[in-house]
Amino acid sequence: MATTMRRINRTASPARWQAALARAISEGVQVRQLAGCGAWIATSGQDATVAYQVAVSGGVAHGCDCPAGEHGDPVCKHRALWYHRAGLLDPEPDPAAPAIAVVVPCRDCGGDGFQRMYIGGRLSDWIAAPCHACQSTGTVPEEEAPRSNH
Repeated sequence: MATTMRRINRTASPARWQAALARAISEGVQVRQLAGCGAWIATSGQDATVAYQVAVSGGVAHGCDCPAGEHGDPVCKHRALWYHRAGLLDPEPDPAAPAIAVVVPCRDCGGDGFQRMYIGGRLSDWIAAPCHACQSTGTVPEEEAPRSNH
């Protein structure tokens, strides 16, 4: 049985771009352009051995090979960092905009906004569904995060 992935229909908003940029910066994500072909790549914030291609044309980052991009989300931390590097997204929010709450990665989805559900007998048989705990943002307000008893 082939792996089934469900595309998520998400919309971009200034708050989501700001949150994505904040995640990219806090996780040390880097965006670089390959000298030979001009393609853009971004490092993973979770795995130092992984990089994703950011599709850029006409000054627009219109796609990314990361899990969020592959699931159809128009906002990901890699594209947000590309926009920041291009001078189009400021890490400091507009003073007139409402304050952004301190957020932490969602424990239910591991911070990527999608919960994996296994449908079948093999580990490769799964679908991705929106995370209900974080509304597929990948983050929850710090005050709603479960506290550790360690």
